[in-house]
Amino acid sequence: MAGMIRNVCVVGAGTMGSAIAAHLANMGFRVTLLDLTIQSVNEGFDRAKQAKPPHFFMQERANDVRLGTIAEHLHWAGEADWVCEAIIERPEAKRELYTRLESVLRPDAFITTNTSGLQIGLLVEGRSESFRKRFLGAHFFNPPRHLKLLELIPTPETSPEVVEAMREFLEVDVARRVVIAKDTPGFIANRFGMWAMFHAIHVAEKLRLSVEDVDALTGAFIGRPKTGSFRLSDVVGLDVMRDIAGNLLARCENDPHVGTLRIPRSMATLLERGWIGEKAKQGYTRREGNEFLVLDLDTLAYRQRRESSLPSLRLHGALPLKERISKTLDFRDEGGEYLRNYLVPTLRYAEHLREEISHGVEDFDRVMRWGFGWEMGPFETIDAIGAERIGLPARRYFVEQTYLQGETYVPCPIEPRYRPLEEYPLVHETPTIRLRDMGDGITALSFRTKQGTVDPLLVDDLTTLIAGESLQKFVIAPEGPNFSLGYDLRFFADAISRNAWGEIEDAILRLQTLGELLERRHVVAAVQGWCLGGGFELAWSCPRIVAAAESRIGLPESRVGLVPGGRGSVL
Repeated sequence: MAGMIRNVCVVGAGTMGSAIAAHLANMGFRVTLLDLTIQSVNEGFDRAKQAKPPHFFMQERANDVRLGTIAEHLHWAGEADWVCEAIIERPEAKRELYTRLESVLRPDAFITTNTSGLQIGLLVEGRSESFRKRFLGAHFFNPPRHLKLLELIPTPETSPEVVEAMREFLEVDVARRVVIAKDTPGFIANRFGMWAMFHAIHVAEKLRLSVEDVDALTGAFIGRPKTGSFRLSDVVGLDVMRDIAGNLLARCENDPHVGTLRIPRSMATLLERGWIGEKAKQGYTRREGNEFLVLDLDTLAYRQRRESSLPSLRLHGALPLKERISKTLDFRDEGGEYLRNYLVPTLRYAEHLREEISHGVEDFDRVMRWGFGWEMGPFETIDAIGAERIGLPARRYFVEQTYLQGETYVPCPIEPRYRPLEEYPLVHETPTIRLRDMGDGITALSFRTKQGTVDPLLVDDLTTLIAGESLQKFVIAPEGPNFSLGYDLRFFADAISRNAWGEIEDAILRLQTLGELLERRHVVAAVQGWCLGGGFELAWSCPRIVAAAESRIGLPESRVGLVPGGRGSVL
């Protein structure tokens, strides 16, 4: 299946549709983008071209997207291998479009709807059996370039072969992390994730904690994105949260916990004022010049931001994540009280929803890790602190390489197209480098220095290895998130302080010699994250580079007037 889809038609040039079209252009597809009028399609695509952060890897990719209108150019959809519908979230509008689409689609084309919560099965009532077999929900996250999760939602009539084909295609060719979700209100991400966001605000208002305290507690401190709950709400948009919550309230009337999705007092005031978050340049937070303001939840007026001074943050912040959460839950301060009122009910709600909305706890946790940036999903968190401790039956959700599905344990799936470097056998290591056997005569070489920094000892170890005959074919690949942050500047600072100019000259010469050695070897640099300075010069000396699209590569020293020392000026 991978590689079979090359021509894609996106229908709907709103925020989501234009962002999807941009990402597909990034990936090299032939993309058509349609909307109601030529003005609306141009305006929507212009927003995509001007988006911050950018939707496009390179602005030139925008030229690869063909623009048209539904009225005049719907026949272009007949050329597509995949039609990705992303129009307004109204069932009647989608059904009307499908009626028109069915007359022009190829009989083997795949059809998806991008929706954050509409019932997928109801959208294709009245369509042919062939159409229904090829139809799925595909819930992208915005912006698609940066948020990799995609919830794929089949209906009972979707062909299993279509589900598997689209899953493989989206993972391999569209760079998605796919979770197969059930056709339930909000799927997994919005049903649980949005509930958790609303619950965080309700508890803050109840306990009268500040925006700063709550964001500090619900950010990196518990393994979540550093934005924290209130800042995340501004990023998502309070109007978007309101609309999703309204849909869930209407469709989940039998859920005893759905009341949490009612609009909190502070949010209602902000919505009334039109302060809906980043789009309005103000919400729970606002920037005025160099000043960062936050909303006072008591007065509902802005004030200067203050650093949180909760004792639990200060005392437990340096502990490992699982221990940090566990100790804070027992701690008697406002931070501990907040986590007991916020985190415990959130984890219990995950268990309440587990069988209704997911095929297993692994899928549930993946959605929260991949879509919301949680370091641990809710069920991994429960295992870390103990189910009985939060009032659930004493059991584990993950046991060795299995996870709970229903009431039985099944093997954990392997991450799509991915194997951690650490799983390959270790064959040699020094204080600066590590070698692993990848099979087929290929060796993985990784730097053991902090953030892959280059220093004289690393250069010497690499030179000794590469100059010998034992290392024939190898890949330089990081075991951490970054390839290399460059040469260790502490070496230069120390040498300069001692007037040891000869040491600096010798270090530069050895780095250049190493680069010349790399040029003549069978070596590939596998680049991801930051690849800077001396690290970039080593990577660029390799005959081949395979770089992740989001890598940050360059020579920052050149920006402050320094000549790159390790061949960077001549590569």
